[in-house]
Amino acid sequence: MNIFKFALFVFLLGHTNYSFSQEKDQVGTDTKKPKNETKYSEVVNTDSVRASELLKRAVNWVKSENVKYDKTNGVTTADKAECFAKFTIKPKELNPECDYAGTVTLKVVVECKDNKYRYTINQIKHISKSGKTTGGSIDNIVPECGSIVMSDLIWKKVRGECIKCATAITSDLKEAMLLDSKQ
Repeated sequence: MNIFKFALFVFLLGHTNYSFSQEKDQVGTDTKKPKNETKYSEVVNTDSVRASELLKRAVNWVKSENVKYDKTNGVTTADKAECFAKFTIKPKELNPECDYAGTVTLKVVVECKDNKYRYTINQIKHISKSGKTTGGSIDNIVPECGSIVMSDLIWKKVRGECIKCATAITSDLKEAMLLDSKQ
């Protein structure tokens, strides 16, 4: 009878430990879901335009100068052209609470295939001139400089200006991709 009680005790003890145990996370892993990066992307269909012609148009757009923004680090591969676009932004008030004057940088990638191309705008960041009021990526809920330096309302304004910059790039790129590459 003693062996039976001992076996029953061991079984119940093992069963209770198993039922109350928790799954352990691996050391150094983040249990949060990865945050989504703000990305503007669209596939634009064209009427019987070859991929090589579309790539030439994209390269012409990367090389062209614009009054509103500058393009840097232009790179071309067999089927894609990419660059970084830089906009200058500044507060619209005379004596701003937070002087966030600086630049907004965006990465623009244009991938070309026969009869269509896809543009992607991502890595949108704000960098201030002084460095004290840098917001960083627009995906940040709180700016890099902190919410004490840049309030939530101002950070929303900066993010809104970044989105305006992305829409300006989109419209400019679509217009350039309609033009013939020989012009």
